[in-house]
Amino acid sequence: MKLFVFSALLVLAAARPQDSLDSLEPEVKVLSERFEQDEQGSYQYGYELDNGQKVDEQGTVVPGPEPETGSLEVQGSYSFVGDDGVTYTVTYTAGEQGYQAQGDHLPQAPAQIPEYAELREKYPQLFWAENQQPAEAAPEGALF
Repeated sequence: MKLFVFSALLVLAAARPQDSLDSLEPEVKVLSERFEQDEQGSYQYGYELDNGQKVDEQGTVVPGPEPETGSLEVQGSYSFVGDDGVTYTVTYTAGEQGYQAQGDHLPQAPAQIPEYAELREKYPQLFWAENQQPAEAAPEGALF
């Protein structure tokens, strides 16, 4: 019986409201939000919070060659206020070419070095792969 009473008290203690934990984080209010989707599955959504967070995204369904195939091309942006008080914004695209993000605070790829351009001109055979089209996907069930 003592074990039952102890278990019941433990359950009650765990189920009580955790007001003291909630007060550590400031309450965030939703200033705006939206979501729209068409019959094909393309969509637009976004929201803005009073803490400086903002998200906007659009997704477009790209039909494939066969029924029930295709892909989704996505573009959007999000912003947030960092611990330093600066608002950071990231714009992005995502699709068959992968996820590509840009932002002033993100690292940038270095410019092409002159020696690389010279190599490309003198030895084009070294760069054959850059002009290749992506290979078609292997048939389903293929082992390699």
